[in-house]
Amino acid sequence: MTNATKQEALRSLRSSFKPATNAIVISSNDIDWPVGSIPWDRFTLPVISPDGTNAAVQIGPSVPTQILTGTDPVSLSHTLIELHRIDPVNGKAMQPIVVKQQGLLLGRNANDEGLLVEAPRGSAGRWIGRIDWSTGKLRWIVSDDSINAFPALNRYGDLAWSRQLRGKDRFHIVVKTANGQRVIDDGESDWLMPSFAGNDKLFVYRLKNGSLSLVSLDLQARDPLLTASSLLLMDSGATREQTWQIATTNPANPKGLMTFYHPVHHRMTIWQPGNAMETVYLARNSVAAAPVTDGSWLVATSDRVIRQQLGSDDGIHLRNKLAVPVATTSSKWTHLMLIPDGNRLQIRAVNLE
Repeated sequence: MTNATKQEALRSLRSSFKPATNAIVISSNDIDWPVGSIPWDRFTLPVISPDGTNAAVQIGPSVPTQILTGTDPVSLSHTLIELHRIDPVNGKAMQPIVVKQQGLLLGRNANDEGLLVEAPRGSAGRWIGRIDWSTGKLRWIVSDDSINAFPALNRYGDLAWSRQLRGKDRFHIVVKTANGQRVIDDGESDWLMPSFAGNDKLFVYRLKNGSLSLVSLDLQARDPLLTASSLLLMDSGATREQTWQIATTNPANPKGLMTFYHPVHHRMTIWQPGNAMETVYLARNSVAAAPVTDGSWLVATSDRVIRQQLGSDDGIHLRNKLAVPVATTSSKWTHLMLIPDGNRLQIRAVNLE
């Protein structure tokens, strides 16, 4: 087709379009709207309550990964935890609650009543505390001379964490419920970063001789290790620091699904042991993901956010910039978007119902 022919076709199309003089143009914030912003240290993602109404941030100088992973048992004193109330309806900024105790590490898990923190105390061990969202009050729930790290909480208040006894060089798992406390250990592996899936299942990273696997444990079994499912992630060269980075790329979500950044495939991955689609890889170069109730996923890369259906290589384009999606239990704001903006994170609420 010549240029003259193209131009003639365009003129013909334009002449056939009649303007709608009585049309009303409106805009809507029903799907995506601004909520506010919170401070951040450009490294530690906030912890969001499952209902999406509270956020905890860790501020202060960055903490070396050797301390974060419990490899270096030194004490810590320079971090500060702030609690911020999120108001997705009105977007009003409220005065944050500053936790009095300093030297705390923000845990990666919370329920609607409180969040978990860790306190590296040098030779006195590493303690685990619980902070109330409404008051900022800190209560110690694990306080001995062991290195107690990576605590996880479910909505019923059950607790799981990694514990390294004094004089040892590896972690085992401790699970504490209303029915008592139990230890999960094979006697040789380094057990790291537990995460609840519902109330009866626990996902844990297992590090052994440089090999890294993700393990699913049935907490209803008399010996969860006998019925465990395992997914190999790295067959050599894995470290605690890499494991921590893999496990903390994605904020915990309330749907009980396991998503993580795969160190070999370099994308977010969903693992659903026993399902027909057991391992699903999300968009190439994705760095965060959150589930949607219809089975799709909000997936973030370094330069966009899409809504992706499982089995598809791409999805519906939602944003042209990075934003970390967080699923909530609310039907009014199903997700929050965390958008880096210098030393603050802008928060936008999303309704995908």
